[in-house]
Amino acid sequence: MSFRTTSVLFAQVRPILVSAAESGVDVEGILERLGLVDGMRATDPERRLELKDYYRIQRDIAQSLDDLTARLSERTLTYKTGNFVIAQAQQSRTLQDAMVSLAEHFNMMHGAPYNSVRVGAGHSAFVVDDSTFPYRFRHDTELMHFVGDCLLIKVHCLLDSLSNGLATQAIRRVPLQRTRSGTPHTQNEFWDVPLEFGRPAYELVYDYDIACQTIPNIDRIDLSTDGIFARVISHLERKSPSRDKRSYSARILELVAEDCVDQSEVAERLGVSVATLRRRLEDEGVCFRDLVRQSRFNKAEQLLSHGRSVSQVCETLNYSDIRAFNRAFKKWKGLTPAEFAKQAKLLKAD
Repeated sequence: MSFRTTSVLFAQVRPILVSAAESGVDVEGILERLGLVDGMRATDPERRLELKDYYRIQRDIAQSLDDLTARLSERTLTYKTGNFVIAQAQQSRTLQDAMVSLAEHFNMMHGAPYNSVRVGAGHSAFVVDDSTFPYRFRHDTELMHFVGDCLLIKVHCLLDSLSNGLATQAIRRVPLQRTRSGTPHTQNEFWDVPLEFGRPAYELVYDYDIACQTIPNIDRIDLSTDGIFARVISHLERKSPSRDKRSYSARILELVAEDCVDQSEVAERLGVSVATLRRRLEDEGVCFRDLVRQSRFNKAEQLLSHGRSVSQVCETLNYSDIRAFNRAFKKWKGLTPAEFAKQAKLLKAD
């Protein structure tokens, strides 16, 4: 199976963006960072987003709301629980093990058996039965099909990333819940294997023998553990590179969020020399050190806004001295972390 640059219609994503904006998410800021300068004002019915940008939007909504479901579910999940799922699945030695681990830990997170692994004659299937899942948009059948299609792509990318490419070798067919129609659903152009329509559940059907092969050593660059979205986006970017419309600052902030804070490594990931990277940032009026600092304190603000204690935030950001963190945060924001958290709590109450 070969990867291609896959896009989705912006109109399909709009209801998700509207819901996020109503919850206080800076949706226009998210779209601007993606290079979509018209934002929500765009009216072109054929406007498209690259698939990886759809997941970037989901990730940014999830971070803003501290909700791993990105407001697709009525039952929220703490964003960092994605790290736990990946950490468990990353211990797998075969694709089959990774499938079982993901199914078990997704179920643990959601509190119900929506995911399972079924082994049949010569195949192993990752099954997603979301018929009783508490989706926020249950009344919108087409949107639910879109979300389900993209969920299956996300799970496959996770499995392919965790198995260092074995999932791509092993995939044989993809059953979907939506019925066959003449209307193109561009997200499903991602697949190079047969699609089966009108099935009771979503499935990823893999060759069993390949699924039981030992996973090769995983590439150093592919070991991002900043949650599920970071891993899927990184995997899609590496498999289907394309011209990135975002500013260098936005691209670097994304890499720094994945704990890639070495300037030489960042330059390598972006395909430029360190000197060129510095010139590009100078053109944008920033420097690399400031972006690293901005990323750290953006994360601190999010955590404090979502009720984390100062000591918890300090530990997350790897500050060994809480007093040093207090000084650095006050220099950044003009408030101590405790004052900022109190202010954020009052704003939420209003």
